[in-house]
Amino acid sequence: MSIDTNVQASSPAKARWMIVDDDADILYLLSHLAAQMTDAEIGCFSSPQEAVAAFAEAPDKFQFVITDLEMPGMDGIQLCRRLRAISPGIKVLLSTGSQLLTTAEALQNGFCGLLPKPSFMATMKRVLAAAGMDSAHRGNFSGVLTPA
Repeated sequence: MSIDTNVQASSPAKARWMIVDDDADILYLLSHLAAQMTDAEIGCFSSPQEAVAAFAEAPDKFQFVITDLEMPGMDGIQLCRRLRAISPGIKVLLSTGSQLLTTAEALQNGFCGLLPKPSFMATMKRVLAAAGMDSAHRGNFSGVLTPA
């Protein structure tokens, strides 16, 4: 299932970025961080297969791709190869929390760089769950900001 794939139709000059990650929280975080750094439209995909299909449909509309490494069905290396087979000049940035690849290895696999993925999201989830404050307990936060 893709997230926010209905990117508004843009003028030919408007840059579009694609972000691909199977973790919805990381996808959300990366898309919001990217939106703070660029005026490009951001297309988010939680499925690498859907990302390839969207890219193949209109490869000239995307100027930049950020992808996770470890995803079900197709890893980031395979995704990068497929995108670059369609459009050899596309810049693809690998974003991963894994220590499987060094920056040099990422470059050898066709990526334009390696962005270490923030691990604080997973750590925060574990800490909140241990404290009993995970998503199952969201109601516990109601009234936190009410005046005394």
